[in-house]
Amino acid sequence: MAAGDATQITADTGGRIGGPGSHVPRPRLRGLECFLVLLLCLAVLEVHDVGYLLSQPYWNDEAWVAVTARFPLSQLPALTSTTPIGWSFLLRLVTVGHSQSGRLLPLAFAAAAVAPAYWLARRLAWKRATSSVLAGLLAAASVLLVPAMLVRDDLKQYTADAFLGLLVLATASRLERQWSRRGLLLLSTAVWAGMLVSDAAAFVGAAALAAICLTQLASRAWRRLAEAVVVTAGTGVLSLGVYEVFYARAVVPGLVAYWQAVGSYPPRHGGLRTAYAFVIRRFDDYHSYFGLGPAWLAIPLVLAGLLTVGRLGRPATAVAIAVLWPEMLALSALRKYPFLDLRTSTFLFAITAVTAAIGVAGICGALASWLRRAAIATTVTAVLAGVALALFGVAVAPYVRSHQIPLEDIRQQTAYVAAHAAPGDPIVVSSNSNWGFAYYWPRGQPAHRPDTANLQGYEAYFPGQPRIIVATNRDAAAIGAAMRQALAEVPPGTCARVWLVRTHVSTGERAAWIAVLGALRLTAKVLPDGVAYIERGPPPCRGA
Repeated sequence: MAAGDATQITADTGGRIGGPGSHVPRPRLRGLECFLVLLLCLAVLEVHDVGYLLSQPYWNDEAWVAVTARFPLSQLPALTSTTPIGWSFLLRLVTVGHSQSGRLLPLAFAAAAVAPAYWLARRLAWKRATSSVLAGLLAAASVLLVPAMLVRDDLKQYTADAFLGLLVLATASRLERQWSRRGLLLLSTAVWAGMLVSDAAAFVGAAALAAICLTQLASRAWRRLAEAVVVTAGTGVLSLGVYEVFYARAVVPGLVAYWQAVGSYPPRHGGLRTAYAFVIRRFDDYHSYFGLGPAWLAIPLVLAGLLTVGRLGRPATAVAIAVLWPEMLALSALRKYPFLDLRTSTFLFAITAVTAAIGVAGICGALASWLRRAAIATTVTAVLAGVALALFGVAVAPYVRSHQIPLEDIRQQTAYVAAHAAPGDPIVVSSNSNWGFAYYWPRGQPAHRPDTANLQGYEAYFPGQPRIIVATNRDAAAIGAAMRQALAEVPPGTCARVWLVRTHVSTGERAAWIAVLGALRLTAKVLPDGVAYIERGPPPCRGA
């Protein structure tokens, strides 16, 4: 055995019965602790308004995810865009009819993320059992209540990003606690298999595996280093395979242009000062979603958390957390991933909040060690932890049970047309309404066809119902073509209505609709719910 191996095993104290600093509970206490973690996970149902998220109709960015459940399972790889294929598969398991039950999936991952956060903090090599449990509770509460997670009620994979990111870190910490080839393979599997559900698994996994290799090199644990390098290389190959098979097609110029337009990439030129200004601006925009207060408080807590993780026998885990920020900034500079976006960086918000929570527990533990009398130490620790939780609660209170899903009622428009359109009435669906209309339309089976005009690369349509006409773009040419096709569907001399279903309409698209209807000398009657129709046929038909 190499000297570094022996040193590392001696330092391993967080999860082995009988080791110094080990706090593995007795079976009965372990059961109680698992029950406590389960309660914390279920608390997600209290801090999120479940009734609201199950009743609110899907909006544009959710609809193109939800509609994938309407297509055959064999077509799922062709429909995978910026949403991981595993997420789309799981969505099919929770989608019931034309309801919004799919939103239970992000809620389930938000609940699941509490568990790895708890065990990541709990199984560090704390000197006292009370510090260990306190750290777990603070970490679990931070994931449960961090604002970036509280606002994630929409049908997207970002809570899964937080869960997989924390799971990878907890698995890496477990490997540091007790080295084994099985543990290495478990970490590898969490990374490449996790990519089927989450992009964050790749980012956090790359940081964790690199950090493990570096710490083995620094400690001269040559056998472990060789094992880690081999597993890291294998993980890279498998991860690249998952990316090429499922996700490479989702990287389109339009997506890069979108993130560039919304300011999620740093400027290409300007040097360090410009890059620094970019980072500060992003923090100013989103710092409230950490729930950690002002920078002068948040940064020291995060640094204390990193120091605590490293000092308690998890140097690789500490390094992995620390390098996540520069890693994500570098990817943003390369135009590969947006930096500190509220949605795509949810995992970064959650991991940072957990790190700060560990920092609070570390400060409490240091005070307890400094105070000689156990009663005083326990009291001071409890008070300090209570104050930290109270301040955190004040910061996150505005986001608890929040209602931030955009209201774009494609469901109501679709239901109205289904109830009032005559069998021969043409229905024109705007370009960005196609996914929601296809999800909520109660008749027939939708299909999909390629469409380079949107970032998803496809649109839904109804080959068996030619009267439903989907505009292929949001410009005047596509809208005009759809309208002329709809008018041609109306038999001469008959009464008919041309129905217009339009949601998520941009300013330019609205102007295009006005121009097209004006050029065709058509007048649309807009109903209160947003659906519109145009009367066709001889004069007696109009106003009927």
